[in-house]
Amino acid sequence: MPLFGSLVAYLPTPRTVTEEVAEGVLAQLVDRAVAGGASGVAVLGSTGGFAYLDRAQRRRVCEAAVEAAAGRVPVLAGVGALTTRDVLDLARDAEQAGADALLVPTMAYLPLTDDEVHELYRCVTQVVGIPLWAYHNPVATRYDFSIEQLRRVTRLPGVQGVKDRGASADLVRGRARELHHKLPADIEIGFSGDGLGVHGLLGGARTWHSGLAGVLPARYAEVADVAAAGHAERALALMAGLQPLADLAATGGARVVHAVGEALGVDVGPLPAPLRRPGPGVLREIDRALAGLDDPA
Repeated sequence: MPLFGSLVAYLPTPRTVTEEVAEGVLAQLVDRAVAGGASGVAVLGSTGGFAYLDRAQRRRVCEAAVEAAAGRVPVLAGVGALTTRDVLDLARDAEQAGADALLVPTMAYLPLTDDEVHELYRCVTQVVGIPLWAYHNPVATRYDFSIEQLRRVTRLPGVQGVKDRGASADLVRGRARELHHKLPADIEIGFSGDGLGVHGLLGGARTWHSGLAGVLPARYAEVADVAAAGHAERALALMAGLQPLADLAATGGARVVHAVGEALGVDVGPLPAPLRRPGPGVLREIDRALAGLDDPA
């Protein structure tokens, strides 16, 4: 059976001034996502700053998110790391913490080969009993999943989904249609991108994976539900209001998501150094974009 619906909200990892995980705030973010209509929550993705957390912190994030979700929506946990050994340790931790599925990016200092990527996924499927989502993020990983390589990886037992991306609306829609025709029928196809992910849904994908949805869940869920129902004109009209924020997030990533959360009154805490809060100009643009929304909460 499918695990995720039209929107997975990727949560920032709130931190205290002493750099501990702010578990109470994380629980609030989970509650907001569920109340806002997200069909799943994800932790320890790019928005969650997984690369800046140690193993113990990452396990605690998983535990706190699972506890807060309390079975209301599935929890997807990122397990990205440079070495297969570390990925396997993180995968076991996430499974033991109660995560419903794992998001596995192809992290590397040296870009990975196709055979290395296939072996990474094969190794993870051997040590956990929960499903995996293959994550295509060539900007961060410098590994570009071809359709054929995604077909190869998704044939592995235990791989249940794909989180893909594209550089334009046309490319996302076209790739969504191609994946639908070429991947196994039981693979859940999703697309990332706070602005472009909606085009994945309009191209036939099942799920939109969004970082801004972690702090604006109701607005993103509204767009996602309309797009998943095939109402393209209405979905794009709704998306137009979110596009200024999506454009900022496309360049600022987690920095912008944190700043949006702060502007909405969510105590996400400091970013991990060396990341810094966006400058005054970007903060003013965020405020203007939020002011243009009828009900940003």
